[in-house]
Amino acid sequence: MAPPTRITVEDLTLTRVLYTDALIDPGAAGLTAEQMTGVSWNDERWSANGELRVGAAAWVVSHGDRHMVIDPFGNADDIFHDAKYAGDHQRAIAAAFDGAGIPIDQVSAVVLSHIEGLGMSAIRASTVSEADAAGRDRWVPFFPNATISVSDASRANFDPSDGEHWTTDVWRQLFADDLVGTYSAGADLLPGMTAEFTGAHNPGHHVFQFGDPSRPTATYVGHLAVSPLHLSTGVCNPQHPEPERAWELLHSFADDGRVLLGPLWPSPGAGRWTGAEFVAIDA
Repeated sequence: MAPPTRITVEDLTLTRVLYTDALIDPGAAGLTAEQMTGVSWNDERWSANGELRVGAAAWVVSHGDRHMVIDPFGNADDIFHDAKYAGDHQRAIAAAFDGAGIPIDQVSAVVLSHIEGLGMSAIRASTVSEADAAGRDRWVPFFPNATISVSDASRANFDPSDGEHWTTDVWRQLFADDLVGTYSAGADLLPGMTAEFTGAHNPGHHVFQFGDPSRPTATYVGHLAVSPLHLSTGVCNPQHPEPERAWELLHSFADDGRVLLGPLWPSPGAGRWTGAEFVAIDA
């Protein structure tokens, strides 16, 4: 397993905790094999054999003894929450956090760029304890001492009648149980970490800026780019209700050469856009 990526921005330490990198159908990210092949700087770090490489990972932002996890292990809910294997995944992910020096019980907060599935924000109570019959299917935070926060825009646009995916019901329960708080655009989530509203990908989507808000050192781009390849493949209609706006925002963050971080990017999960290619942070 790749060692954790660590980036220092002033008093913050950004640590990428990896579970695994994997290859998936590029269509899940709104890409085609032809688009990937057409990117001149693409190599096996980003795709292979017509498939897109992605990472099941979580970025942790640490300030002193405060540890905030961003979008933990998203977009694999049917895998990670399969009742037959959920306990195994939880133990392996907890071990990955131990290996990074941040045990899950030391995480103080989980913050989501937007609501899209569940990730490892929460797990079934029955997978961690002998829950009583009435509570076996209740969902509780995976990080036992952490608050969960979504943007107020995400909360306002959450539609509990939308049954598109089973995780909608989970979010309904988490909200009803008062297990989810909210943050607002412009909020300082930690000293040196600011939430910025973008929309474009969905109505509540935010990115997170690190460093001086007027000239950030690094930006967590959320789902404006599911892969670094999106920096070169152009407007992505399948991924965004506002694709032109998403493309404009992505490059407004990328084009000054700051460090970019992505939730699903394969190892090392971060790098810089030079104007012609994406250069991984460890390269």
